[in-house]
Amino acid sequence: MGEYEPPTSWPHRMPSFQRRQMDLNRLVMNYLVTEGYQEAAKRFMAEANVEPGPHMDTIGDRMRIQEAVRVGQVKYAMDLASRIYPCIFETENYVYFHMQQLRLIEMIRDQKVTKALSFAQSPASGFAQVDPDRRRELERTMGLLAFDRPEHSPFGELMLYSYRQKVAGEINSAMLRCHQAASRGKDHGPMEPRMMFLIKLILWAQAKLEKEGCTDFQKLDLQHADFEEEFRRCFEGW
Repeated sequence: MGEYEPPTSWPHRMPSFQRRQMDLNRLVMNYLVTEGYQEAAKRFMAEANVEPGPHMDTIGDRMRIQEAVRVGQVKYAMDLASRIYPCIFETENYVYFHMQQLRLIEMIRDQKVTKALSFAQSPASGFAQVDPDRRRELERTMGLLAFDRPEHSPFGELMLYSYRQKVAGEINSAMLRCHQAASRGKDHGPMEPRMMFLIKLILWAQAKLEKEGCTDFQKLDLQHADFEEEFRRCFEGW
């Protein structure tokens, strides 16, 4: 094994690594397409002269389905997702549970108590076969029925828009996995935008360097008001 190299030498080695703007452009494009920012992806594709990647043709359908979830039209979103990806809820059981759970939450939001109880007890909901972890989630959801103002109950976070957004993100990831599996003929596991992976890697490296006592490096600040500018500054400083 070679001689140990102090971590403080890391900043001095960075200029020897070539950075290509096209690589960063591809990361940005991957993020925009994966997360469903259609118009931004189209503009960026034209301005940066970068290929859209394999999921661009799915972005319109994914946006419609996510938007339906965000506005509480969960049954419509499920029907549309099933038509486009027939096997999605056969392989994505956890996503299916959360979509059904959100349907129940929307009934409670609309004060349709009888309908909510009937749905929860019906075989179509799939709640009878849930595992212990999901059973706890289901109990919390049913607990909303015990309150006149469920949004102010101990389980009120389930009524927030952020929960719809969470489930919309889950169905988006599930559709991407289905599309990738259909395109390549096999399942490659969870999808994650490469930019998010890169950011996580940078943060891990920063923490490692700080633990080793190295402070002479460009640190990425996620709290910066203009994250795009901060990301650019961090890379240009290497």
